[in-house]
Amino acid sequence: MATIAPAKAKRAYAGIIIAALPILVATAAGANSPATTEASLGQLLFAGHCAQCHGADGKGHGPVADVLKVAPSDLTTISMRSGGKFPAERIAETIRYGGNVTAHGTRDMPIWGKVFSVQGGGGKRGGAFSRQAVIQLKDYLESIQQK
Repeated sequence: MATIAPAKAKRAYAGIIIAALPILVATAAGANSPATTEASLGQLLFAGHCAQCHGADGKGHGPVADVLKVAPSDLTTISMRSGGKFPAERIAETIRYGGNVTAHGTRDMPIWGKVFSVQGGGGKRGGAFSRQAVIQLKDYLESIQQK
């Protein structure tokens, strides 16, 4: 296993903490109100779970991107790379199970579907939270596609 230089590790950890702040602030401010859209809830999930690698803008330049073996992809070009149509089912599958994305590791590694389930309390409640989180994140990714 490769080691990360202490200075890079500190920047990476600081980036993760900074990326998670919007979730904490929005949750405290009532982000679960009925007026909040699926995509905006997905934006909060993105900020806390994806932005550290993919960047706040989704273009692949997050604070830990330079310490990864495989550069994160530009998530704003998913539709463009898929013939002009957003592949919603494939994206949900990738979020849920990690897909065959080298940077996400093998399917045996922890992936967001499992993480969301644990965050939701596990069991039926966790499964429902996990499904909803995947949909919200997918909707957000669809909303940031370049035209």
